[in-house]
Amino acid sequence: ILVKGTIGDGFTGDIGLDDMSFLGCTLYNGNLPTVSTTTSATSVPATLPMNNCTEKEFVCRASGHCIQMIQKCDFRPDCSDKSDESACVMEVSNFEDKSQCGWYQPALEQMSGNYSIHNTNIFKWELGRGANLYPGQEKHCPLIDHTTYTEEGWYLFADSSNGEFGHTAEITTPVISLTGPKCKIVFWNYMNGSTIGSLEVLCKTGKKTSKLWTQSGSQGPQWNRAEVFLGIRSDFQVVFRAKRGVSYMGDVAVDDITFEDCSPLLIPGRPCTSEEFTCANKYCIPKDNLCDFVNDCADNSDESPTI
Repeated sequence: ILVKGTIGDGFTGDIGLDDMSFLGCTLYNGNLPTVSTTTSATSVPATLPMNNCTEKEFVCRASGHCIQMIQKCDFRPDCSDKSDESACVMEVSNFEDKSQCGWYQPALEQMSGNYSIHNTNIFKWELGRGANLYPGQEKHCPLIDHTTYTEEGWYLFADSSNGEFGHTAEITTPVISLTGPKCKIVFWNYMNGSTIGSLEVLCKTGKKTSKLWTQSGSQGPQWNRAEVFLGIRSDFQVVFRAKRGVSYMGDVAVDDITFEDCSPLLIPGRPCTSEEFTCANKYCIPKDNLCDFVNDCADNSDESPTI
């Protein structure tokens, strides 16, 4: 008998076992029952509806409908109950529900089994708001959030009163399966203080991490807009990395992180119209998007010199 546990995309799902018993297992002296030769449905946890999905497919929680795993966490609900987008990063993260909106911190997960995490000042991302600041902290930490422009509004910040010079704090999305050609991240950042460190946006694919955007030093006592182009990517994570400066006088904060136009292209069940261009992969795009130096088709056929 093998009990197998498989890790998910994030840390919000632990599996526990307890009180395992073998009952009525003494040798049976009668005739064995007839074994049915009918193939049963795929074995699934009790929380899932009956289904015939394979291990490479996602089970919609309400209907048991099967979709391709690449359709999970792609910013487009493919299940009627939207369960394929439920354990993913939110399309808009404003933190007003006092949650981290699907973002998580891998480094804290690794230390969670160590009791010292509760009594050590670790440089990390956490929720904050102006109403909770202590006197003088507003000189290097936002007094108001960007969503509501009030002291009661929430944002995400890396508290530089913890940690030491050069320490980094990373917060990341669960794995994003696929994005469309115009996908971008728009977010607001607050970096004010005499010893502010830096903020980076990274893309992590497997074991490879690349830097997409970076900013360092004090940017003034206001929220500043930033935009990072992602385009077509698959099976990747977005990471926000804050680096602590030489002292506590400079917290890095972010708010209203939005994934814009990130749904993958859909192949229409119809021919493209006269106002549309038919891509080599059968996608339809507006003809205005031809030869604009943007890979709108996802296969670059709209930028071909032969058009």
